[in-house]
Amino acid sequence: MAAKSLTLLSAVCCLSRVAAAPTAGGAPAPVKDSLSILNDNDVWAKVSSRTPPALLIESTYDQQGAESACAAYSEKLWAPAAGSTGIVYPLSYQAYLGKFKSDSQFRIASSGNDKCRTITPEGKISNGNCAISLPVLCTHNAPAGNSEITTSSSVQYHVAVQANNQQIIGFRDAAGFRFDGIRYAPTPKRFEHSTVMNGEGTVTAFTFGPQCMQPSGGSEDCLFLNIATPYLPSSVKVPHFPGQPQVANAKPVLFFIHGGGFTSNSGNIYNYDGVNMASRGDVVVVKFNYRLGELGFLATDKQGAGITGNYGIGDQITALKWVKANIANFGGDPERITISGDSAGAISVRVLMASEAAKGLFSAAIMMSPPIGFGSDTTPATYPTLQESSKRFAKVVEEIGCSKAADQIACLKQADAQKLVTTYVDATWPVIDNQILTVPDLPLTGNKYVAKVPLIIGTTRDEFAVLLSSTNVEYYGDIYSTSEYLDFAGTTPGIFGNVNKNLTQFAHVPAFPLPTTNPDDAAFNVTVRVITDGMVKCGAWSTAYLAAKNNILPSVFVYESNRTYQSQLYTAPMCEAPNDDPSQEYYKCHSGDLDYTLGALDYAGDKPRDKEDGMFSDLMMDYWTSFAWNHDPNPKPAYLTARGYWNSMEAVSKSGKWEALKAANPTMRRLQWPGEQAPLSEKEQCEALGLGLEYLAK
Repeated sequence: MAAKSLTLLSAVCCLSRVAAAPTAGGAPAPVKDSLSILNDNDVWAKVSSRTPPALLIESTYDQQGAESACAAYSEKLWAPAAGSTGIVYPLSYQAYLGKFKSDSQFRIASSGNDKCRTITPEGKISNGNCAISLPVLCTHNAPAGNSEITTSSSVQYHVAVQANNQQIIGFRDAAGFRFDGIRYAPTPKRFEHSTVMNGEGTVTAFTFGPQCMQPSGGSEDCLFLNIATPYLPSSVKVPHFPGQPQVANAKPVLFFIHGGGFTSNSGNIYNYDGVNMASRGDVVVVKFNYRLGELGFLATDKQGAGITGNYGIGDQITALKWVKANIANFGGDPERITISGDSAGAISVRVLMASEAAKGLFSAAIMMSPPIGFGSDTTPATYPTLQESSKRFAKVVEEIGCSKAADQIACLKQADAQKLVTTYVDATWPVIDNQILTVPDLPLTGNKYVAKVPLIIGTTRDEFAVLLSSTNVEYYGDIYSTSEYLDFAGTTPGIFGNVNKNLTQFAHVPAFPLPTTNPDDAAFNVTVRVITDGMVKCGAWSTAYLAAKNNILPSVFVYESNRTYQSQLYTAPMCEAPNDDPSQEYYKCHSGDLDYTLGALDYAGDKPRDKEDGMFSDLMMDYWTSFAWNHDPNPKPAYLTARGYWNSMEAVSKSGKWEALKAANPTMRRLQWPGEQAPLSEKEQCEALGLGLEYLAK
């Protein structure tokens, strides 16, 4: 494998109405049009060779009315490029959805003597009757956004929806409609749970809200969410919470929970709100902030303190309630919400699945790289009790300078927020508060509450290589032997979530043979394998196996990512493909599948290393959004055909079906190009670690 070195970077009513571009007075003028952005999306938005997007107005107009309707959005009637119809697949997909017929006609621009032209989903262009009312195709000139470009300042691209009693003004970009920085809860009081926002008046949603307070800065006024959608309905009656039948033409919702160890990061990851995934998969993507560190998770059983933790998890539930109540106004289906998270976000998914406080708020779940594993010498990592959390609480009180205060709780509530989240105490984990969480882990046996929803769960191949190095003296000193590496990994506070376990016993276990490389690299390799298995992989496999064996969940789909593209914000040299050639061997590190899956490569500043990078990202989005649509990650062939997603069609044809795990013969999907179904990896190694398929049943 690659040589080592390290760069560590540490409510509910009302109709929805779409608003047009701003009038001369500056405010969006409301109209009654349902709008879809038709986009042959692939992951490289700025250099895509696919069809330029179009704006579909689903309301019907005669020729003159169609021209005026497009002009209201600062656009013109759409016209095909010379020699090509150029819109066949996006239109054929609308017919696939059943919204139009294969021979339906759409108004497009006249050309020369060809007046009042129309086009069908099959690409047939003809001259039509100017007086007949038809749906309309307009140009869609909003540019593609990325981490450096946004169209929010261009008033001609502004749109608005009515959500509850509030008009929210967002904007179009090339891929979809974006509403960034929507407040989902009033500013929370410190160490109190958030409540759902019921806004009034008109607000803009052009920029991300501030990140929640963390070591790099932020604000306690941070409970904002971002919505990306390919579709805005004209008038949808929002069902009263907790939900009524599905909304016509609504899209499934992917509700993404960011990682960062419950101490850092935000729903604004890489200045990206999910618009590529929304466009590619025809889903509504929601990303959001929740309270972090001691402000989100400090807890104690101290009498009268009233600090019971899980405020960050409570924020997630509040955000879900806001989405459930309002997402139909943005084209989303409140009855088809898939919660998804990476790392700490995956643990959040795990908590929400075990919490009756979140009951009925989601219909499917995805856990990406959940850290489930080593906790001490005798037990797996579980959620602490309030009593156990009190020990950490006392340390925070002392470190923040409140230990001698007459009223320690009042002192904590008045303490500097930045100082609170930069304490060196590990008080940043979900806790058994007997309100949101009543169990020490997701119940996989017995009769305790579990959200019985389909699940995707998986890991990258070499998760924790990103946190290991023997050549960086500042962090690790001069460590070369396997025993030294394992001792460091098992006993050093803070690096791996306080593993607190003697790992040197695995230095010479046959299940972990030393690779035939130089001793330094071999020691590193074995340690990566032990930590990855012990901290993530074995726990993921045990979760999936027990859920299937005990019929806890309707289906579980398991994966291991064998192709990654490490984020520029969280990387190490060993996690990078040598010479930008992913066909060579390199470590497939923690969160290295995230940009692929979210369609964020271009937004994050990643560049294509080979022709398969973009195709693989498209495939990953197709798997994830198929799961959101159908609770099955296998895209339907008719869907891929309608959308013209031929690369994904080729990949799934070659690799076969992604099978749900069966306890009698547990398998996983090895995610690479084109991928394959394979036996669960590292089963022998998990057994050697004492973390076999049954271990979470203990």
